[in-house]
Amino acid sequence: METTVMETTVIDQFKVHISDDGLAEIDGHPLVPMPGQSVHEAVLDQLQRYAQERAVAVEATVNDGPGAAHFVLQVSPDGSSRVLDMEEAAPPEPETAPVVATPAPPPVPASAPAPASAPAPVSAVASAVARARAMAAARASAPAPEPAADGLPAELAERLGRINALATAGRLDEAFADATALRVSLAGSVGAEHPHAVEARAVEAYLAHLRGDYREAVVLALAVARIRCGAGDERAPTEVARAAAAWQQLDDSRTAVAHGRELLHMWGVLNRRGPLPPGHVELAEQVHRYVQALEAAYA
Repeated sequence: METTVMETTVIDQFKVHISDDGLAEIDGHPLVPMPGQSVHEAVLDQLQRYAQERAVAVEATVNDGPGAAHFVLQVSPDGSSRVLDMEEAAPPEPETAPVVATPAPPPVPASAPAPASAPAPVSAVASAVARARAMAAARASAPAPEPAADGLPAELAERLGRINALATAGRLDEAFADATALRVSLAGSVGAEHPHAVEARAVEAYLAHLRGDYREAVVLALAVARIRCGAGDERAPTEVARAAAAWQQLDDSRTAVAHGRELLHMWGVLNRRGPLPPGHVELAEQVHRYVQALEAAYA
């Protein structure tokens, strides 16, 4: 994953429909998975092939079954992918993906490297689509923004703005250092679980992910998810999915098992409070299978 902000030329926008029967179409053309391949793997593989043919990223509007949330998925020739907000989906011209004060979902990794002696991870292609569905479902159910009067204090908003500007300019190390300093300062003044301190930690986790520091990103993102799960915050499922995105990049199996167990625990807590959206259920199941495989290999 690139750790600098780059301009990405995007061409073509495809329309993907996946039915409840497990059938998929891209622009009305049926897509037949290879033997042993899931329909979600087939979709993302085909989109990657389109990107490779054009040597630029492509976008697809995805409708995963009746009543499912719609989202736009961007896929690059190297197979990396990310979910775009609807306003981000642009016509085919150069665009820069900005970092915002409230962190967007981290880029969806297209591979989950594991040690050479470890079992192969669950399909990274299916994971990308599962996370995409989870993020879309979480956004669809997210609470409305707070009124401006109840928003961030001016000084905090200004500091987050500076961090955003640094990150947008590709100065990720400086942005991360400033976010860490802000989080530490807020934790000391208002407490680590205060909403403002949690927001700063979420920004810090996102920047760690962008820098490729996945261990730090997982620790930070899990802390945010843990706090929001404990508070019954509606954003908790989104934070767990963000932590899972960084978790799949860990290259140490024992660390992956430990953090994977915590992810599964938090999904269990959320599920007891109410059914998880379909995307989160699928993602949790994949994490569970991978953790079991690692535990079996290193027992």
